[in-house]
Amino acid sequence: MLWSGWDERKGANAVEGALGQFARTAPADPAAGSHYEFLAVAARGFHPPKLLSAIDAGGPAGTAGVAEEPERPGLRSTFSLLYRTVAETAPAGADPFAIYLLGVDPPADADEDDLVVFNDFYTDVHLPEVAERRHALRAVRYELVEEVRPPYQGAPRYLAAYEVDEASAANRRHQGPPYSRGPEVWQRHTTPWRLWYRRLAPDGPAAPT
Repeated sequence: MLWSGWDERKGANAVEGALGQFARTAPADPAAGSHYEFLAVAARGFHPPKLLSAIDAGGPAGTAGVAEEPERPGLRSTFSLLYRTVAETAPAGADPFAIYLLGVDPPADADEDDLVVFNDFYTDVHLPEVAERRHALRAVRYELVEEVRPPYQGAPRYLAAYEVDEASAANRRHQGPPYSRGPEVWQRHTTPWRLWYRRLAPDGPAAPT
């Protein structure tokens, strides 16, 4: 999956209706990808782009097909990152209203054995726990393959996208007991991205201009 961030160009490079055009060019089939508009940030230190696209890169490992972001008049690219799917809690079903997007990094000193423990806990325990307590329709984990255009603070090694309905997007709060503490290597992870984005459907309301 190619995840790309976009912001509106200003001044002489501005294009009227650029945000609406971005919404209208979202893939009609969610399996091919989605376009999103920024809703909220749940962590300091990262300035998220106003718009986000996630486009299927093709191939079983997600490493073939889309190699670079398309040109979008009136928008400037802030990053473009190729991720492969690692795990999902359920097959794609109802179209989500929004996603809760988390970037996660293991500790810098984690070796290969540590990463096996880290990923087993993340996939088998933490991912479904967060999905349940955020009332997510489903959750998908990704691992970084390539920084096509890196963000200014670097890309997280892992992404998790929790797909939610409108009620859960409006609430945006953890509900339930604390998450499982997990192994020592998991306890030292960092979460540089905690972002909420509303999904833009090609036949739905356009992004505001």
